[in-house]
Amino acid sequence: MRAGVIGTETWEQFARQAEFDVGRMASMCAISDRHLQRIFKKQFQCTPSRWVRELQCRLAKQLISQGYSSKAAAAELKFATESHFCREFKKVHGSSPQCFAPQESNYLRLLELVRHGRPNLRSDI
Repeated sequence: MRAGVIGTETWEQFARQAEFDVGRMASMCAISDRHLQRIFKKQFQCTPSRWVRELQCRLAKQLISQGYSSKAAAAELKFATESHFCREFKKVHGSSPQCFAPQESNYLRLLELVRHGRPNLRSDI
């Protein structure tokens, strides 16, 4: 396989299969880490590590908008810790993962208010 002519979607598949480990990606392509760096510099104008991190954060944004917690997204995308994930996510997207979480519906707010015994439900909704 000629690693220099691989498309973006295929690189994304390699990254997932390699569990977002750049060294494993190079091994899967039977090339050196340094050669992978050259390819990414030419194709994406960045390092493989940066590209993989941006991919992880883009995928995390999708997961969080579907209702995943930060902790679940971090584990799914092989981040070392949740705090590490949140830091990297903020670097890439400019805001915390919670900003992309789906908003509560009025129904869920109503249930919470009832659970806490709020007497004037109308004004709280």
